[in-house]
Amino acid sequence: MAPYVNTQSTVTLQTVVNTVKNMGDVEPTFNLVGSSVEFPLAVANDVMNAILSDNFPYKWNDIFMPQFVTNSFQQDYAGIYPNGQSVTNLSWLERGVVIDINNTALPKPYREVEVGRQLPQSTGTFWNSATNNPLFLVNWFPNNTLYYGTWGVGNVGSSSWGNNPGPGAQFFNPVGLVMGQAQSQPDNPITQIQDANGNFLVVTGFGICGNSAPVLPANSAPGTTVADGTVTWTVVDPYGMGFRILPVPAQTGVVWQFNLWGQALPIRFTSLKQTLFPLPDQYESNFRQMFTAQCYRYSPEAKVREKFEREWALAMKALVDCRKKSDRELEENVFTPDRGIMGGGPGRSRFLGPQWPFSYPIN
Repeated sequence: MAPYVNTQSTVTLQTVVNTVKNMGDVEPTFNLVGSSVEFPLAVANDVMNAILSDNFPYKWNDIFMPQFVTNSFQQDYAGIYPNGQSVTNLSWLERGVVIDINNTALPKPYREVEVGRQLPQSTGTFWNSATNNPLFLVNWFPNNTLYYGTWGVGNVGSSSWGNNPGPGAQFFNPVGLVMGQAQSQPDNPITQIQDANGNFLVVTGFGICGNSAPVLPANSAPGTTVADGTVTWTVVDPYGMGFRILPVPAQTGVVWQFNLWGQALPIRFTSLKQTLFPLPDQYESNFRQMFTAQCYRYSPEAKVREKFEREWALAMKALVDCRKKSDRELEENVFTPDRGIMGGGPGRSRFLGPQWPFSYPIN
């Protein structure tokens, strides 16, 4: 099968460079650096970083995070895809929902989650969230700052917070049905540990632990696996991205699957043959205007450099226009009050919408 080609991003960086180089006041800047490609690549990276430095959630820069499910007493979850790759391209989280994944109902019940910047580390929950929506709070942290268990130290008398795996410990697959019925969250140990050589390991294959702790050579590559009895552990990138949730799941209960979306880190240009991906072609003129302004900034001629301040201001307007192109739809991320400030008023079920005929309240 041929590799996927993004049909919305076809303009190459070389095309932008060829257009801008033909401008008389910009050409000397390119001649100064000769045939080197480092200059246009640096300018292109400056521009893409400027576009994505805004806190606006561009749809074309959306990425879907690897799904993970709640585990007994576990607050932190290192980010890892089913193929063993770590999450390394997340800039910030936008939104999310949790799905009661083992529920046999159709459609499956879901609740919203609220994403934010930071959450404190916690050992358990101290509030009853049974009727709350959002059900969970979540943020991301670098994997090496998350909490990891220690294999074989037990749950008392150590620096560990407990819930550790060890000889004969069993990890049950939390997703699926038992005798055709929705499965409750199994009482598993924590699914991520740090081995004796400092590697961060995550369970990617369920089973029963062996008699000795899993360990790999120091600085093992992300994606490397090691067997522990019938359990498979996979190395995650210590500088990749993982997630912290609140409240902390109980020992058993509903298995909630997290589905999170975020904005990707700015793409890095390393070749003039690259397209402006993920930037769609409709934004090429905005990119080119910002690229031109940055070229003025590096001009060897003082009079040309003086143009930078004015042209960059216009380029910032181009950035606003770029955002406006992505912000012409009705905003759905809003709160709708049940009643007026003084009380009374119609219930929300009166306002029929796409969610009808599902019952109110909508979970």
